Amino acid sequence: MLRQLLITCLLTLVGTLAWAEQKVDFSGHELHYIILNTTELSPKIAARYQIVRSGKRAFINLSILEKSADGFGTPVSAQVKARQRTLIGQIADIELQEIREGDSIYYIGSFEILNRDNLWFDINLTVTDGPGFEFSFPQQVWQEAK
Repeated sequence: MLRQLLITCLLTLVGTLAWAEQKVDFSGHELHYIILNTTELSPKIAARYQIVRSGKRAFINLSILEKSADGFGTPVSAQVKARQRTLIGQIADIELQEIREGDSIYYIGSFEILNRDNLWFDINLTVTDGPGFEFSFPQQVWQEAK
């Protein structure tokens, strides 16, 4: 099921530049992050991970890889916290759940959105037996009719 979630995310990445996957390097690791509207998930996947599908909700998907010589990276676990900030200073924590499937590790959470809202996302993580890292990024989100 998580594989279907990942495939959905990857297909969405290919199909739309506005919701592009991004990554940032830190201390021999990579943080991959993406924000998507929850309507991008199939009903089956959303139900499995208890994500409400709504045109007024989005979700964040985070993964941390330890860099390796082969260029693929190895998924690593971490303590991860995420929050969103509006341009007028409203702050809300995003409850994340850790998802494991095989060797893959993801941190996902969903949250309400307003149409054409410009949000900042603050990520604070500490890799298990590894470095800590703080990162913030902006993302404009759109409500969808569904």
